Amino acid sequence: MYLVAPAGHPNHGDEQLLAGWLRYLRHRVPGTPVVVDCHTPGQAAVLHHAEHPDVLFTDTLWRLAGECTDGDEALAFCRSAVADPGVRPALASGIDLLRSASVIHLIGGGYINDQWPHHLGVVAGAGEAGRLSGARVVATGQGLTPCGDTALLVDALRGVDWVSVRDEASRDLLAGSNVPLALTGDDGWLALSSGGGVGADGRPVRGDHPVYSSAPDVARDLVLCAQSDLVDSDVLADAVARILAAWRVPGERITVVESIPGGDRVVWDEVCARAETDDDEVGRALADLHLTRARFVPFQELWAAGLPARPGQSWLTTRFHPHLFAAARGASGVAIRTGSAYYDVKHGSLTAAGSPWELVDAYEIADSFGAAAVPPVPSAGGFEPATVADLIAAARDLADELYPERRR
Repeated sequence: MYLVAPAGHPNHGDEQLLAGWLRYLRHRVPGTPVVVDCHTPGQAAVLHHAEHPDVLFTDTLWRLAGECTDGDEALAFCRSAVADPGVRPALASGIDLLRSASVIHLIGGGYINDQWPHHLGVVAGAGEAGRLSGARVVATGQGLTPCGDTALLVDALRGVDWVSVRDEASRDLLAGSNVPLALTGDDGWLALSSGGGVGADGRPVRGDHPVYSSAPDVARDLVLCAQSDLVDSDVLADAVARILAAWRVPGERITVVESIPGGDRVVWDEVCARAETDDDEVGRALADLHLTRARFVPFQELWAAGLPARPGQSWLTTRFHPHLFAAARGASGVAIRTGSAYYDVKHGSLTAAGSPWELVDAYEIADSFGAAAVPPVPSAGGFEPATVADLIAAARDLADELYPERRR
């Protein structure tokens, strides 16, 4: 089995998707070696080596695609390099490994779109390997928007035998093409199919990275996850500051989680800095909350202990997978839209699937002079338990179709 994933950076959501597939394969086809091709294999090995007893990490497809600057170049170069290892002889051993796989699986995520046009080469290289070796090439849980050149995307996918997408916009993008396609939802639902690495006794399975933590000191009443990548961090910090000032939740009841190390504390630091001033009503209100008493959860702790999500909480997040996992746990929440065609589609896919979380616009809140644009503290809860069960079951059924059990 050859998995292709955007893992190792790290990013908590992407890492949970890979962990979920590794756990699944460990139980579904025990004894079968797995190769993970990702952009940062060294760090991915540190994070995931215990998830599977026979897993190898490499970066063959990502290194090839990383030599390119646009989609057209990436398609041509990656296909030629996979077909002729002499094009990049330093990667010949990795290319041989790729071409020896029986299944090449691009696992879910939002890495194939206009944000990173050279990633089309990852897809094209995987398809070329499948054409040459006869391997089955599949992609699951993909988010393909924004996409300004559908024809180029279809070209990149021409060697892929089957594609599932996680949102209607991605499905509509490929409607009418010859790409075998299904709308199945995000691969994060598969990560929940085994209980997030929790055994029958309720304890984490050794080696598994749990999805959730309910430790009282961490799973506080309000949880914030605010990114600084792919957004205007100043606008977002202003919006978050206005929301926190209106909600008036004191720092000792707040948790801040970091999905991407370093990047996900930039906005929080800006909000805390504003609390140290009394230049306006928002700053004075934040000062009264004593934000320094909030519990900051760095990525390392988040990965080791799980996402601090539980029913009865309120969440405020820009990121997609915290929305998915916390709403699946039953937490209420508000997802902040940042004007990104990339993130707005992702949050919208969860609303379409049944999440009752409110979606608000960061720019509208930041531009408001009063509290009119600030949403109330959420209390609607998360996904209905029956909906969660159906989404998890559908993800598991899809995985079972892709990976039939070995006959004993």
